[in-house]
Amino acid sequence: MVLEYFPYRPRAHQSEAVEAIREAAEKGISFCLHAPTGFGKTPVVLAALLPVIEGMDGSIIWAVRTGNETDRPIEELKVINEHREVFGLSFRGKRDMCLLAREKGIASYEGVSTLCRMKRNTCPYHKNLRRMKEVPIPNKPMTFSEIFELAKGLKICPYFLQILLLEYSHVISLSYNYILSPLGWVIRHKVPFRHSILVVDEAHNIHSAAMEMNSKHITLTSVRRALQEVERYDPDDELGLREKIISLAEFMSRIAVSEDGIYDIDQLLEETGIRPDDIREIYGLTELVYRDQMKRGKEPRSYLNSLGDFLVVALEKKGEEGVAYIYTKEEGKIKLEVWDMRARDLLSRIWDDFYSVVFMSGTLEPIEAFAETTGVKEYGRMTIPSMADPERVRSLMVRGISTKGEKLTDEMIRRYLKVLDAFLSLSGNLAIFTASYRVQEEIIGGIKELADRHGRILFIERRDMPGDEASKILRDFKSLPSKREEGLLVAPAGGRFAEGADFPGEELNGVFLLGIPFDRLTTKTKLYIEYNQRVYGKRRGRYLAYVVPALRRASQAMGRVIRSEEDEGIFVLGDERYMKPTYFKLLPDFVKYNIKIARWDEINPPY
Repeated sequence: MVLEYFPYRPRAHQSEAVEAIREAAEKGISFCLHAPTGFGKTPVVLAALLPVIEGMDGSIIWAVRTGNETDRPIEELKVINEHREVFGLSFRGKRDMCLLAREKGIASYEGVSTLCRMKRNTCPYHKNLRRMKEVPIPNKPMTFSEIFELAKGLKICPYFLQILLLEYSHVISLSYNYILSPLGWVIRHKVPFRHSILVVDEAHNIHSAAMEMNSKHITLTSVRRALQEVERYDPDDELGLREKIISLAEFMSRIAVSEDGIYDIDQLLEETGIRPDDIREIYGLTELVYRDQMKRGKEPRSYLNSLGDFLVVALEKKGEEGVAYIYTKEEGKIKLEVWDMRARDLLSRIWDDFYSVVFMSGTLEPIEAFAETTGVKEYGRMTIPSMADPERVRSLMVRGISTKGEKLTDEMIRRYLKVLDAFLSLSGNLAIFTASYRVQEEIIGGIKELADRHGRILFIERRDMPGDEASKILRDFKSLPSKREEGLLVAPAGGRFAEGADFPGEELNGVFLLGIPFDRLTTKTKLYIEYNQRVYGKRRGRYLAYVVPALRRASQAMGRVIRSEEDEGIFVLGDERYMKPTYFKLLPDFVKYNIKIARWDEINPPY
């Protein structure tokens, strides 16, 4: 009975995982599943929870990191639906689901939300949906694009159609935003969270996502553009905002005397004269901006709105422990941030809203640290070993090289290039995942020369690289083995290629970790470590805030290679600090299978 919803022939550990997750869900406690990519986490968790949810007045709410990932559980549900009738949908926001916005060429979240709010009563698609006597209830799971096409054919609003379908859904797949932010009311008013089971996919990301969602920032450029809006829409300065925004811009320019630092929110309020009444005036003027832009056929967007949102958060959190007021200055661009570090407190309240929560990831270990920092209380757990064949995996730890310090010395760069020369003599596609962009930029000149010498096609991830360029790099790199060519991908660990991409089979044969991807010791990082030391104690706090995240990023990067039992991989840990027991035990099991240690000057191909 336990596998009645599992549509495949079960492989090793899958039956046990289904049973363990189901038992925890039935008891109403949480469950943490650490399992490698390729294990089948999605069908396993669905098979465990679908029989539980049958007897409850709720749904399985499946939260993923980004909207682009929402279709994955629904595609698995379609396979299940071939044998059992289960309805579910992937839910997307107005930006992806508004027909009227597409017709008008409006694409931003702010623009589409404002359009919907201001034109909903006259929108033909929304009016058509309201006139329908019977909502079309699909008999099979649907992705958001399928719902969009269905609504488009019926000339009704896709966004509000999916809201109506929520109450009929056994599975609802959506982005973290709908769990972590006030956007959740959209789901909550149709689906009772208390009788629902939440699944947090790629759960190792949820802590940083919660901090980001609960924080706010404003740039000097945005402040200056907000000032331009005041001057255009309130030329007489009847609201008294002009001088206060000028004072804010001057404050930002004056305090940003270094790369980063702390600013005093009380000093900001005193020097600018900004008060809560001013924020109401800012939002009032924002409405004038929106109405004028709509009248002129422009996308409704306002820098005043961004300024108002920042000031609301800055005033609300003033004086609270765990909230930092930080400025940064990078390439002349100045930013003020209100940074809320209290992710555990926020998340623990969210988990309490649900009957049960399942956390799943390929890098959830150490599970105790994950649970401690995300406010997970009573929970079951299971760690699935890597599927990698020990005979197909080789690992090397190199002594005498390290990225420790503010800058790589000429001698250290020489040592790294010596080891990399041997690494690049290996066959197939290879990747160098660096500790940071800073390290990458210091050594990239030498890497380019080595790639050219070894006849490799070089691909480099840059700061602020556009998404379409990154997608092209990924496609081109992955296609090389089929053309009997060899590539070298250079990217920071923690970047889009080291964590968000899959390289099955021959698409990636080896990874060189150039350093340990610790967070750079900026003011922000130091404040975060200090806050965690106050909460968890000095040693434990630093471990949780600084060491564990870095080793998770390293593990994610190395996990790009091993995606199935058949995959082969070579791993070079290019930093002698990986030998520290505290760090070593956090590495993936497949890296530790057949690991060897050698000095940098003793290494010759093929390792």
